[in-house]
Amino acid sequence: MTLSVDHIHHLDRHLVTVGNESKSMALWVPSERVTVHRIDAPTAPQRKWSELIPWILEDRLLQPVEDMHFVIGAVITAGDKKQIDVTAVSKQDMREWLRIAANAQVSPAALVADYFAVPAEEGRISMVWREGLFLVRDSVGGGFAAAPTLAWSRVRRLIDAADSAPRLSISLPDAALIPEDLRGEADINANDIDWPLSELPLSANLLMGEFSPSVKPANRGSWLSSAALLVLVVVLGFGYLQVANAKLEETVAQLEKQVSSGFGNVFPGKRAKPETVRANGELLLANLFKQRASASAPAMRALTALDPFMSACDCDLVSLSTNGSKIQLEVKNANKLQLAKINISGFKISSQQIGEITRIDLEEVSQS
Repeated sequence: MTLSVDHIHHLDRHLVTVGNESKSMALWVPSERVTVHRIDAPTAPQRKWSELIPWILEDRLLQPVEDMHFVIGAVITAGDKKQIDVTAVSKQDMREWLRIAANAQVSPAALVADYFAVPAEEGRISMVWREGLFLVRDSVGGGFAAAPTLAWSRVRRLIDAADSAPRLSISLPDAALIPEDLRGEADINANDIDWPLSELPLSANLLMGEFSPSVKPANRGSWLSSAALLVLVVVLGFGYLQVANAKLEETVAQLEKQVSSGFGNVFPGKRAKPETVRANGELLLANLFKQRASASAPAMRALTALDPFMSACDCDLVSLSTNGSKIQLEVKNANKLQLAKINISGFKISSQQIGEITRIDLEEVSQS
């Protein structure tokens, strides 16, 4: 399921529903309240980093270590040196953001610093205006939020430190705010960030450790309501099918009555009962099957094969008799009948001349 995304400052624009159900969302949070520190990876086992790193950063923080929330990023390897980015944010800020979300009936699935909403491109520094501050993105994982004066100063340092001068993109409502030394080479526009459509990297999620979102047990009342609704739908569906079936039977009965009445108008007289029509139909089908079986009997096959020869000789059939597997024909005027050419599979053919009558015997032979 795709999470809804928006800035925590815009939650007042969302409709608050009545009840206890919370909407799960991923939220952008102010980057000026978040700092990222790149340090050398400790030599201690990684399972102990969460205990060591806060004290490594103690001198860089303005608040006591115990009041800060830390999120340890992935290890970055540069040559033989291993470094890590550590995100630090006040626990008080985390609690305040969670409180704001709860008041808006939102259950945060992720909190991400909003400078990640600025597009990242290798060799380019991007700056976007947001409520009196600049969100700056100088790499895939690097960025910050600062007031204009500080932002211009830090951008100049980034440009000076680069091996090749990076391109500069600036988005703000008034181009007159851009210093002269940066204005000439900058791509300037007035576009705002579309928070819901900006790609939110879950790898930068601040909801880790003690602030990890807890999985709430299913609401029993909600489950029972859903089950009751399901039962109601099933009962209503069954009732509808019963009513529809009864209506269909009634429609069929009416159609039968109409057809019967129309038949009586077209064909006056005594009407056959359905039972009689069915019995006659079954008897007719039985006779048709018997005829089909008789047509495939050996004797019928022999006579069918003999038919072309009899038709061509202008013979007169005197008699035809069968006795088991033997067929005997007596014909007159069989002068043109060429018995030598007659070959019927499965039968032995013989003939005998008795006066003007030619007797032809076809005897079935077994095929082994």
